[in-house]
Amino acid sequence: MNSNTDRNPAPRLEGKVAVVSGAGTYGGSGVGNGAAVAILMAREGAKVVLVDAEKQWADATRAIIEEEGGEAITATANVTDGEDCRKAIDAAVERFGGIHILHNNVGGGAGSGSVVEATEEAWQASMSINLMSMINMSRYAIPHMASSGGGAIINVSSVTALRPKAGRSSAPYTVNKSAVVGLTRAMALDHAEENVRVNCIMPGLMWTPRVASGGSANARETRQTSTPLPVEGESWDIGWASVFLASDQAKFVTGITLPVDGGFLLTSAPN
Repeated sequence: MNSNTDRNPAPRLEGKVAVVSGAGTYGGSGVGNGAAVAILMAREGAKVVLVDAEKQWADATRAIIEEEGGEAITATANVTDGEDCRKAIDAAVERFGGIHILHNNVGGGAGSGSVVEATEEAWQASMSINLMSMINMSRYAIPHMASSGGGAIINVSSVTALRPKAGRSSAPYTVNKSAVVGLTRAMALDHAEENVRVNCIMPGLMWTPRVASGGSANARETRQTSTPLPVEGESWDIGWASVFLASDQAKFVTGITLPVDGGFLLTSAPN
């Protein structure tokens, strides 16, 4: 029977090794986007390398995976540093023998203001965390993917790339999240012959521990009513989209940008 029609298919990522950057949860409690991705990939059979600058945050994700019978290791790394990226990839290969999946989850709001207001340092900081982190992790991971017959990379952008926040300018963040989309398309074309697929997820107004740490009840209600779907986005939504893009179910999918936003980009009102 064709594997695509099996009634009881094997876990979708069985036998795969996944590296997830930003795999800890901000503050160490709850489940952030990177943690949700890592946990779900482990549930789907992957061995997971949890990369985070905060060891205790990655350890919390590892504990969840191991409690559920999964296998994971942590790699403490600042992914704005190219050498740290190389070491994280080397740790994955040393422990598990290869890499099949890379999820580039790290990003941040470094660099606020318009092009008039934002300093050169702010632009550099934003590029480092939102763009160069993905470039460097991919630079070291792709050769290992190619040597094992291929792989899948998922880069995380933001709906801000297409809809900047009105009244709260953050030109560096918007520009670099837009650049993630271009990077994804370039990588997808450059590495197609190596059977390395590269796709992008564009999260919308997700309610995560990081967002909650600086939010209020009113802010949450505003976010909940800003999308056409009457449900709230959460980390698990990003996780399941990532599992699909990493799996063989998406073997003919590359170079796309997938909004996971409850229809937010369908609306026109500024937010």
